[in-house]
Amino acid sequence: MNVSEVMANKVQMVDRAETLETVARLMKEHDIGCVLVGTDGKLVGLLTDRDIVMKGIAGERPLSQLKAADVMTADPIWCHAEDTVKQAAVIMKAKRVRRLPVLDHQNRVVGIVSLGDICTHASHRLAGELIEEVSTPVHRELAKTA
Repeated sequence: MNVSEVMANKVQMVDRAETLETVARLMKEHDIGCVLVGTDGKLVGLLTDRDIVMKGIAGERPLSQLKAADVMTADPIWCHAEDTVKQAAVIMKAKRVRRLPVLDHQNRVVGIVSLGDICTHASHRLAGELIEEVSTPVHRELAKTA
């Protein structure tokens, strides 16, 4: 099964210069936690609700001065639409990410695939491994005390 068969093909993309306020409103309006950053279908970044909180609100600059480019993950990890679900899962496990932008052969955005998309279509074993790897805290000692 290919990624194109399980991905969400409707994605929200914003320009690098978009304000964080606008991005947050877009996320709320569409009930999503992630937008892609780019122009004309060309991916330059990925911006999550967590990025807005950790890099934006908890940052040193006033939120009103921040743009998408200031807090996005630049050059995000991605996969191709023709990659298999297993290939996407391997990428997610290796890079410890929950979402992958999906690109076509011209490297234009055609969708996004999430941890949930993969786990509902992968084998139980692969889904379990993926969830365990991606969900294990990087700071294991802090997680034990929580």
